[in-house]
Amino acid sequence: KSNPRVFVFTDINIDQGDPDDRQSLVHLLWYANELEIAGIVTDRWNAGGPEASLMAIDSYARDFTTYNFKVKGYPNPERVKKSLATDQQDAIERLREAAIKDDRPLWVLIWGNMQIFKQALFTYPEISDRIRVITIGTGVRYGPEDEVAGEDCNAINWNGPGRNEIFRDDRFKEMWWLEINWTYNGMFSGNEPKAMYHKLSKYGAMGEHLQFVTKNQPWAQYFRVGDTPSVLYLIDPG
Repeated sequence: KSNPRVFVFTDINIDQGDPDDRQSLVHLLWYANELEIAGIVTDRWNAGGPEASLMAIDSYARDFTTYNFKVKGYPNPERVKKSLATDQQDAIERLREAAIKDDRPLWVLIWGNMQIFKQALFTYPEISDRIRVITIGTGVRYGPEDEVAGEDCNAINWNGPGRNEIFRDDRFKEMWWLEINWTYNGMFSGNEPKAMYHKLSKYGAMGEHLQFVTKNQPWAQYFRVGDTPSVLYLIDPG
C-alpha cells in the first residue's frame, strides 16, 4: 500500500495571525512517514511564510537524526525542504507537475485562501480530474442565516479569495472537493488539547517548536492544529 501523495497550501507566517498554522505544519511532519509530501506552498511569502516553514523543517531535521527517523520510513529533511515552492509561479508549475507525475491521485490540502490554487486551476484546468481537494474553511458567523455556508461563502471564510470563483466555474463541477468547514472546532474543544500540548511539547525538537511558536500568544498555548483534520482524514478516512 502506497502512502497518499499530498500537496499543501498554507498561510503559515511569523508572529502574525494564528499560530495554528505553524503547529499544523509540525503535525503534518509527524505523519511524514504515512504521507508522501509532494509540495508545500506558503502563500504569505512577505510575512515570513518560508522562514516559518524552514524553522519547522529544521526541527524535523534534528528529530530525524536524534530518533533515527530514517528507519521508520520518514523522508530525508533535504527532500522535505525541496518540496517548498519559491513563489507563486513556481507553486503553480509544481502543482501541475505533481498532478500529472503519477497515476495515483494528488491530495491537495488547502489551509488558507485559495487564490494561488485558483490561478493554478485556471492555468491548467486539465489537472482538475487528477486531484482530490480538501479545504478547511469558514470563520465568522453573523447569525442563524449563516449556519450553513451554502453555494457561496458570503460570511467571512478563510478560503476567501479564489473559493467562489472555482465553485462557480463549470469546468470544475466534477472536481473531487471536500469542504470540511468547522471541523477545526473538534481539534480545539474540551481540555484535552491543552493536556496534549504539554505532553507533546516534550517530544523532541518538533515538540519544543510547538511551544516556541505560541510564546507570544498565551491564548493559543494548546494543541491548536485546526488545519489538520485534512491530514487525519488521509491517515484514516473513517
